[in-house]
Parts: sequence; C-alpha cells; structure tokens
Amino acid sequence: MEERLDQSAIQIDVSEPIFEQFAAQLEGQTTEQQFRLAPHLGKGVIDRFHLPQEIEVLQFQFELQQTFKIHSKNPNNSKWLLINTNLSEVKLEKQVNEQMLQIQRHLPSGMLLYTPGTQVYSASAPNQAYNIFLTRFHRSFLSQRFNIELPLLDSGSQAIIYEDLDSVSEGWLGVCKDNFHDRLLIHANVLLFLRQFITKLASREQENRYENLHPQDIQALFLAAANLRDPLRQNLPSINELAILAAMSKTKFKTCFKQVFGLPPLQYHQRIKMEYAREKLRKKEKSPSEVSYALGYSHPSKFTLAFKKHFGILPSDI
Repeated sequence: MEERLDQSAIQIDVSEPIFEQFAAQLEGQTTEQQFRLAPHLGKGVIDRFHLPQEIEVLQFQFELQQTFKIHSKNPNNSKWLLINTNLSEVKLEKQVNEQMLQIQRHLPSGMLLYTPGTQVYSASAPNQAYNIFLTRFHRSFLSQRFNIELPLLDSGSQAIIYEDLDSVSEGWLGVCKDNFHDRLLIHANVLLFLRQFITKLASREQENRYENLHPQDIQALFLAAANLRDPLRQNLPSINELAILAAMSKTKFKTCFKQVFGLPPLQYHQRIKMEYAREKLRKKEKSPSEVSYALGYSHPSKFTLAFKKHFGILPSDI
C-alpha cells in the first residue's frame, strides 16, 4: 500500500490527536477549536471538541477545489479507536488494508472503524460537498463505560469493520452537526452514538464465531456484496450462489459476511432498499406508491409494513 501513496497525501496517525495533524499539514487559519481551509484550496472548516474520557470529536465540512488525499493508519500497538462517519450526500471510496470499499451515508456502510493495524487511503474528488464526522476515543473507554472487551478489535489488518449508519445514529450526529458550539449537547449525543455503535460490535461478538479473514477472503466478500447493493434489483442470487462467488462454504460465507458487514446478506439488501426508499421520499422524488412499485412490492401495503417495521414510522410521515 505504501508504494501507491504519493508524497502529497496527508499522513494521519490515529494514535495521536488528529486535529493538530490536519492543521500542521494543510494551509489555513487555526484556532483552538476550528481550522479554516485556505481559500485557494476550497471552502472548508474542521471543528473539534475535546470531551471527557479522552474523546475527540471532529466535524469536517469541505468543498474542495482539488483532490484531497489522505493516508490514515492506526498502528498495531495503538490503544486508540476511530469511527469515521460519512454524513455527505456523496460516497467516499477508501482503500482499506489493500481492499477498496465505499463509505456511503444511505447504504449499510456509513461508519468505518479504524482498529489497530488498519491503514486507509482515500482521495476525495473536488467540487463535492463533504460532511465527515470523526469520533476518536481510547480503548479504556470500553471497559470504563461499558465494562466490556471486544476481541475482534485485536484482529489487526485481517479485518475490516464497518457498520450501517442507521437513522437513529444519524439523528444523534445531526444534533451535534446543528449545535456544534453546545458542548453539553454534543457530549450527550456522542455518548449515545458510541453506545449504539459499541452495542452493535458486542452483538457481533456474541452471535458469531469470529473468522480470521485473509485479504483474499475480504476481497471475495466485497465482490459478493456488490450483487446485493442495487436496491432495485429483483432477482437476487441465492446464498449458495453468493457463497460460490466468494469461494467459501455456505456456513463460512454467512458467518464472514455478517462479520464484515454487520448484517446477514438478505437483511443487508433489505436495509439498502429501505434506505433508498427513505431517501426518495425525503427528497420528494417519488410517492410511496411509486417507491413500492420500483422496489418490486406486489402491493403498496406490503411496502408500508416493511417500511414501518424498519424505521418505526409510515412512509407518509417522511
């Protein structure tokens, strides 16, 4: 991976405070809580808060005039963890431990966890509005606040851990985004966000036998998952067909797929469908009946039930 990175990439070490690293390598103006990008580079600010228990929160709001390249690494011996959450309308392509993946707000891949041993390279395209939320915390936070340990965090570069950005977590971060000068409100919502994220990871530990994935396994899983990412696709491959595509047994495929993506394959596709529906309804691009038809439901009432089960509200309430 190192050979593919040019010298212009910003180098970020997750084990060290992140705000200062960006401020030192980018041109702009810096205050204690904000970095403002130099105008010739584009429009953009990085806001940051230090919260109790060594939690660092950063919000990036950028519209760049040139490609923005970042090489981030979390050293093998690091005691720090970082959650990268994409709140943008555009997807982010990242090279994670030699694998390419997309971090996208409205698909089950909105949050990427940088565990010890993770290396990430990204190149953000110019003339796009980016809104990225970083949450950095010490591993001791898990035992102090939740009284748990997560063995999967010790899997190093053999694992890629990312989660869907569910509507509840997005709501908590949205409160932070809209009230970024209210320390108490940010602290409360970040704790709720972290509890939700860590609870999901703990659920993975309890439900699955953790597989030691090799890079080829991860690449095969992403190849298989690509067949499930189209919300409008009607004839999905079976689990057997996906397992064959990934060159795994059916049992190993199901275990590894949930390990990497946080959901079983069919639930993964269902979430993509529901997120697609919510976005179309939110933007008033389609009516509930039009979305129902596009997603292949035999009757709008079945779509309504599925939507309510997923989000807890009716499509008409969006």
